[in-house]
Amino acid sequence: MDVVKTLKPGMNGTRRLVEIYGDDLIAVRYRLDPERQLSYTTVELIIERKPAPVKGINRTAQRLYQNRQTVALRILRHETDLQRLVQSPGARWQPDRQLWLMRQGDAIKLGLSERIIK
Repeated sequence: MDVVKTLKPGMNGTRRLVEIYGDDLIAVRYRLDPERQLSYTTVELIIERKPAPVKGINRTAQRLYQNRQTVALRILRHETDLQRLVQSPGARWQPDRQLWLMRQGDAIKLGLSERIIK
């Protein structure tokens, strides 16, 4: 199949497709198949938009590193059920600071993000 013409959105011959696909349309191509005597209209579309990866930073490794960082949690004395809950993943009580220390990932999994002390 030979490409006969490639058009950008907004050019004559693309208006109907711009109405259908909008800003996701990148190009319209007209192709000919000489063996079958057929012409084809194809489109190039954007199917996903996401931030470009930053060179030198592995997002998965960065997230794992953040989840392993120790954070301080404020849990009051009368919240004994919550104290037992944080002890199971290995939280440690710091009596001098009156805080619990645990990994950030575990605190988030337990739904305690709002109790993290920055």
